[in-house]
Amino acid sequence: MASEFVYFFQTLESYGLTDALLPFVLIFTIMFAMLQKTQILGAGKKNFNFVIALVVSLLVVIPHITGSYPPGADVVEILNSALPNVSIIVVAILMALLLLGLLGGEANWMGGSLSGWIAIIAFLAVIYLFGGAAGWWQDLTLNWWDRDVTVLVVVLLVFAMVIWYVTKEDDSADKAAKLQTYVGELGDFFGGGKK
Repeated sequence: MASEFVYFFQTLESYGLTDALLPFVLIFTIMFAMLQKTQILGAGKKNFNFVIALVVSLLVVIPHITGSYPPGADVVEILNSALPNVSIIVVAILMALLLLGLLGGEANWMGGSLSGWIAIIAFLAVIYLFGGAAGWWQDLTLNWWDRDVTVLVVVLLVFAMVIWYVTKEDDSADKAAKLQTYVGELGDFFGGGKK
């Protein structure tokens, strides 16, 4: 059964799943959503937004298929090599926010200092990963920096932020009491509390 599943994806890949179809769908969706949200062409212009998104996504994918991009400037190859690394960053940020939620913290996206730092770090990480996929950093002497080091740094940063958030001094007695309650419940859960 597993071999049939693998064969199914190998067949899709032979038809150009990651070379043409997925990049086309991704670029089309992002472009169409941006045009719909910003309403650059005016409100209710869904048909025009569809055509523009279709043309832009075809203009990106067709030169990749025909091989007419100059070496090192193929947008689809850059996307295919950078997006798996970006997904690691997204998963790490989601896990950090999940841990904060479990520990009783709140992620305030519009004015919270922690969310600002997470956004800045994520933005810099995405620039670094896309730049690495595009070959922008080849002249720098970072031969020791590979995917494993990137994952390690992201994990360490996420846990450092969680530890900082949990151990920081806070003026609010409410949050300190809430944290103490959670720590007490955690101790009870692991058998530290006597009833």
